[in-house]
Amino acid sequence: MSATSDGAAITDHHPRPASQVGAPASWGSRLVFAFISLAAFALYWYSSFLLEERQGTTHFAADTWFYTELAKGDIFGRMVEESELSRIFRFHTTTVFMAAGWMKIFSPLTPWIDPLYILKGMFAAVGAAGVWAAMSAFAQVVPRWYAPLWGLIYALSLGIWYFSSLEESKIVSATLAGLYIATYLKLRQEWTIRGAGLLTVILFFACLNEIVAGFLVIIPVVDALVQHGWNVLRSRWIAWHGLVGPVALAILEGIGRAWPGAGGTHPEGASHFSMFFYNLAQNDYDAESLYAFAVRWFFFNFAAPEPHGDHWADPSINYGGDFRPVLSTYFSSPASAALVLLAGVMLVACLLPRRSSDRVNELSGFLLALLAYALLRAAFFFVFVPKECFLFSNSVTLAHMLMIAIPFAASRLPAKPVLLLVFAALLFVTNGAFIAGHDGLASSN
Repeated sequence: MSATSDGAAITDHHPRPASQVGAPASWGSRLVFAFISLAAFALYWYSSFLLEERQGTTHFAADTWFYTELAKGDIFGRMVEESELSRIFRFHTTTVFMAAGWMKIFSPLTPWIDPLYILKGMFAAVGAAGVWAAMSAFAQVVPRWYAPLWGLIYALSLGIWYFSSLEESKIVSATLAGLYIATYLKLRQEWTIRGAGLLTVILFFACLNEIVAGFLVIIPVVDALVQHGWNVLRSRWIAWHGLVGPVALAILEGIGRAWPGAGGTHPEGASHFSMFFYNLAQNDYDAESLYAFAVRWFFFNFAAPEPHGDHWADPSINYGGDFRPVLSTYFSSPASAALVLLAGVMLVACLLPRRSSDRVNELSGFLLALLAYALLRAAFFFVFVPKECFLFSNSVTLAHMLMIAIPFAASRLPAKPVLLLVFAALLFVTNGAFIAGHDGLASSN
């Protein structure tokens, strides 16, 4: 793949130099990115205490009781006999290795901090790293001073905020997806062997954490097809890059055989293939299930529709409940209703004639690639596990946001930074009410 031109930047009120889009970050930008990322870490770690206190760590079928075992030490020594550790290791190997290293490094703090909260700190840190990756990606496709605002929105979106505050593998997958997209954007501007190697390493660890991360390969595939057509010589590196998925699957299946554990006797945990067909047999596919999936996947992942997601809760099976899959619930409070209205304004602005389309046209291949990735992942999880799709939706949060941010930055809408800041504030109020477990400012009562 050849490097693409940096082209003309998206303009706002006046033409802007191309250096403001996709240029190396200044020290000022890096300081802003660092401040927002550190603030995100503090928010996520503090939220983990709130969720633990209100027993809100098992919403949406999150498997936190599996990962809590990672805080108890001797992870690999207990692997064979304990089904919880065995299962997460065979399906989310990257998370387990990260947790083992993290707990080892911070073990001197255990006299003062409960090991469980040390573990929760790792997931908060991973979420904060994902916020940095998201801002890096935004800075390469929109004017740089938009990137922190979009980073705030990413950080405060429900799927990112909630899973950064839990001991669960999902935020690791989301952060690795964000790193992949940000790294690919740099590679897209200037292809290097080192950059392609880094992208491949990220993909490898992403697949070891969640094998369906292999869907990320469709991003360079579609982008290359749009830019160069069926030019095999220019895109042959992608074929080698795409082999990471099958290699990772072979490793994970090998791990499953080496550490069968008690979990290996159940078809849902025996292997990737048995898990897929086991879940397939449990699902219903009709218009109602499709609607419920779309609501959870595209809307609830960004904003909580209500402060209490405890519908169908069943503590006996460690299920904390979910939101009712009804969009009208957003209009039950002023904050969430205003959020919906503002989101509508942003989407309309993306569709109206733009002040400048140069940058949007230049990124058309990338936008189509993001759309292909988002649709492929959505289609898979609708088939695989539609009722628990919220667990897996945050790995497409950045892709969804980039598809909005690029045309929005080129729109004629005035005061766009103010609108983005207000949108982030409304997300903080709405999603914060859910994290805290009470109506708070999100309620009209």
